[in-house]
Amino acid sequence: MSRWMLIVLSMLSAMPASAYELCPGAKANPPWDQSLLNDTARVLAGLDAPLESSLASELDSVELKRHRATLGKSWAQLRAKQLNAVQQFGTGLFGSAEQAPQRVFYPFSGPDALYLVTLFPDARASLLTGLEPVGAVPVLSSLSGGEIDSSLAELRKSLHAILAFSFFRTNDLTVDLKRNRFVGVTPVLFAFMAQAGYAIFDVRYVLLTPDGPLCQADASQVAKPPAAHLAGIEIEYFAPGHADFRKLTYFAADIGDGGLKRTPQYLDHVRAFDIQATYLKSASYLMHKSYFSLVRSLILEESELVLQDDSGVPHGWFRPQLWQAQLYGRYKGPIGLFRHWYQPDLADAYDAGEPQPLEFGIGYQHRKNQSNLQLYRKRGK
Repeated sequence: MSRWMLIVLSMLSAMPASAYELCPGAKANPPWDQSLLNDTARVLAGLDAPLESSLASELDSVELKRHRATLGKSWAQLRAKQLNAVQQFGTGLFGSAEQAPQRVFYPFSGPDALYLVTLFPDARASLLTGLEPVGAVPVLSSLSGGEIDSSLAELRKSLHAILAFSFFRTNDLTVDLKRNRFVGVTPVLFAFMAQAGYAIFDVRYVLLTPDGPLCQADASQVAKPPAAHLAGIEIEYFAPGHADFRKLTYFAADIGDGGLKRTPQYLDHVRAFDIQATYLKSASYLMHKSYFSLVRSLILEESELVLQDDSGVPHGWFRPQLWQAQLYGRYKGPIGLFRHWYQPDLADAYDAGEPQPLEFGIGYQHRKNQSNLQLYRKRGK
């Protein structure tokens, strides 16, 4: 067991365990070794596993060196080109850590924990949602060297779009994550959390039941959830050197109006989450459509602030008497694929206002000096 895990276990000795009941038919014991979760995340992210970790001696160094060299170069380019500026922006956006949002809702996220924790470094709880399957926690010690090598190559392919363009292509990613040996969003979440400097402590598969409560599931149940249930995963993590534990939850869910009518417990769960901030990036302009009205209304009713690019909630829905808007970057309209969702009122707001500069590219307009962000604060909050 690695040194950091021993320290954490001693810190947690007085903490209560998760109160979730087991889902009917769920296996009580997960198939992974909890002490290796963070080491696994580091390997997936292209970082070294601690020398005292059993993974450091079990895994073939040739495959890992190739993965570290290839992915490490991509991470370095992304940090220099974008992430360092994104982090500065996020740190300066909300003032002190005490004033920053503690609970962040990120619908249409896919597995993009990277931009969430970079923009909201002080969040203690975050709720992500996408169409991509939950997948499974990788157990590296069960794979041969060749299987690990090919699996890491598949993971790099899945990460390519967000490393190059700052967003996932949902259709491509869904196909990749079903074909990969490292299946679903979970390995991607692991890689992002480790690369962002966090340590993973524990993981739980969960189902959100039709009656509302979460129950603790197993891999087979989240791979094929019962009718009207939503599959999810919870990741408990912390920043090394800090004693406060944080939780990221991801649900695989259709949050269009049709999907939410089949699983209305999702809306109740998000309301109970008590959103402080909603983040929206590369959201395919879905909430510009009439059949995404329920999640759009949820965001407007429950959020204290919304940080988004122009693909999120249409600007016209943020009525000035209720919301104060701060604009960043430039708005020249959507990319060609989404050209029908041009917002004249947003263009007018940029022309009439004093938008602040945006020192990085993000979203579909991913090149610097072409991107936009809007921060809407609910008045009186």
